[in-house]
Amino acid sequence: MTEEHGKRQSGSALSALLPAVTNLLKASPSQQEVSISAGNSSVAVAGDNYGSICNISAQSVTLIERQIARELPSYLSSVVVRFSEDLVAYNTGPMRTLPPEVSVKLAYNDFPSAHYIITDYSKYSSVLESAYSGAEQRNDDARRMVRRRAAVAYMEQLHKLCDLLELKPADAHAVARAHAVSLVLAVVEVMLADFSSGSSVTVMQETAHLAVSLIVADAVIECEVLERPDDALAS
Repeated sequence: MTEEHGKRQSGSALSALLPAVTNLLKASPSQQEVSISAGNSSVAVAGDNYGSICNISAQSVTLIERQIARELPSYLSSVVVRFSEDLVAYNTGPMRTLPPEVSVKLAYNDFPSAHYIITDYSKYSSVLESAYSGAEQRNDDARRMVRRRAAVAYMEQLHKLCDLLELKPADAHAVARAHAVSLVLAVVEVMLADFSSGSSVTVMQETAHLAVSLIVADAVIECEVLERPDDALAS
């Protein structure tokens, strides 16, 4: 009699606890029932841990990459920013007469000496030189690294043009001379894009374009951009 009574009490207690246990199970998702999804152009990562899924879009990744680029130091950015500051102080500076060997280099590449890249360089080269000097106070490699970037951009643009024209690398020299102006302007655009994506300092677009154009002109004169005549020496 007592044993039967105890069983009835246990059954009543379990019945009373059943709704609470059911609610608890519903509130705690089973590992087998976990559903993980991610939208288009995003990534979902999951494991044994529970938590919200963070979808990362391609646009978000691009923004993060740009932010990282802006936080990385850049010789090009240093020179352009310094040029912007010096331009206010020195204006155009003294007019520079380019040495005869520069005319030889330009003629060899069929690049017009009256192009604004060259005429601007004659007017503002003293300001560019001051900007380089200011950047080199912190690192002697500033000028060399900026010129190297221009040279790399030039070779990339030249190879793209050869591929577009379906020409062999051996023909690159002739292609460069035939398309000198467009190649130089393409290098300016690449360098300007580098500055825009890598600088956290605001510089007026016109000033940045002038500075980058002068940097590329300097690289042309030093034969880092365009082709070097066989008997030419860097000025």
